[in-house]
Amino acid sequence: MSSSSYLRIVERDPTGRYVRYTEKLGVGSWKIVYKGFDQVNGIEIAWSRIVITRRMSKCLKDIDNLCEEVCLLKCLEHENIVKCYHSWIDYRTKTIHMITELFTSTNLGHLIDKHKIVGNTAIKNWCIQILKGLSYLHSCNPPVIHRDLKSLNIFINGNSGVVKIGDLGLAVLLKPGSGVSGSVGTPEYMAPEIFRGNYNELVDIHSFGICVLEMVTREPNLYAECRRMEEIVEKVKAGIKPISLSRVTHPLIKNFIERCLAPAYMRPSANDLLNDPFLAPTTAGTSTIRTNLTLSLTQIHIQSEGSPFSITRNQVDRLLNPDLVMETYCDNKKLKLQGRIKDNGIIKMAFSITNDEQLKQVRNFEFEFSVETDKPYEYVVENIAIPLMLSTQGVKVATEIMIQLIAELQGETVTNTSKSSPSDEFFDAHQSPSHQNNKMPSCFAKMMASARRKF
Repeated sequence: MSSSSYLRIVERDPTGRYVRYTEKLGVGSWKIVYKGFDQVNGIEIAWSRIVITRRMSKCLKDIDNLCEEVCLLKCLEHENIVKCYHSWIDYRTKTIHMITELFTSTNLGHLIDKHKIVGNTAIKNWCIQILKGLSYLHSCNPPVIHRDLKSLNIFINGNSGVVKIGDLGLAVLLKPGSGVSGSVGTPEYMAPEIFRGNYNELVDIHSFGICVLEMVTREPNLYAECRRMEEIVEKVKAGIKPISLSRVTHPLIKNFIERCLAPAYMRPSANDLLNDPFLAPTTAGTSTIRTNLTLSLTQIHIQSEGSPFSITRNQVDRLLNPDLVMETYCDNKKLKLQGRIKDNGIIKMAFSITNDEQLKQVRNFEFEFSVETDKPYEYVVENIAIPLMLSTQGVKVATEIMIQLIAELQGETVTNTSKSSPSDEFFDAHQSPSHQNNKMPSCFAKMMASARRKF
């Protein structure tokens, strides 16, 4: 095999375990999926890259939705749900990465299009596996609604016949005692109540029914009678079923599909459908769902906060408002100030002093600074000087870089702030003899590169 036939590695994850190739597996509205490789288990994987664009950065809800998918996928564990192995955020490039299992065969839509003759036994097998996956999602606590179930999001291993539901990009948690709002999904597969803005997990059953209709008729365009997308939307809103349903002649299959497409108050659950007569011959012993796998996603979200690879709300804030870091030297000690804007004029900051030669942190001080009410010099003198054991020169230096950091975060220009101040008197009056012996030498070197963004 020539060297040119090998896939070219273009990226590695932070652990070094996973590598990404240039080969694209799919392109969505907000993400690109590449082929990758797990060097530990020796298996191919799907590597999704979601770049946070400027437009998306203006909408925190969009970012939350993306991070929600990551959290959902990592929490879910079922044989009929695509597994997420790993995820992380690259703050430098503003990119969310997800490593999921790879189905090299095909999705349901492509398989139906490729094989024009599909027997009822195969359709039953697919339906059972999809319903098991949906039953698992809907039995989670709180329930998970997929909201974009369609043939292109259902993956099938052409060799083993294993079916898995994937692409939970529009999935949402159903909070107890409430419905969900927001018109999202693919119109042909959407339930009428989605457009009314108050619905629950049964919208996935309607989408599943459309998928079954697609399996049976093998027609990629189920609303062929409509010429424009607007016409499809109007028919779906009105609860008018596609004409292609009239071409289904098998009574059990037709009744099965009609149950799925019934009004929300009459629509059965995934568990109920597993006991439908159409599936009965092949569901013996399989109608009991694996309830031991039911998860409390709320608990998992809380437990995952400390995980090095979990994506938390704090990380979302960092993604939209990156930290600014400023450093300066006094003798062999490095004074570092890190900060980022939160909201309402509040800047979260952290001061630290490090011995640059030994890389040993001596002191660290975290605080929140109000642009409206606090003044840099006074804040340093009253709150930071003693905890960090700053010398009089250290107070001046700390004040300068704080003023510089605040200005950088606010996009302003800073004038020279190195004029004299009463910091000497304050520090000398409050510093104990032991502190005086540990003063940093008053030799202020040039400030390092004015500031560097974390990404």
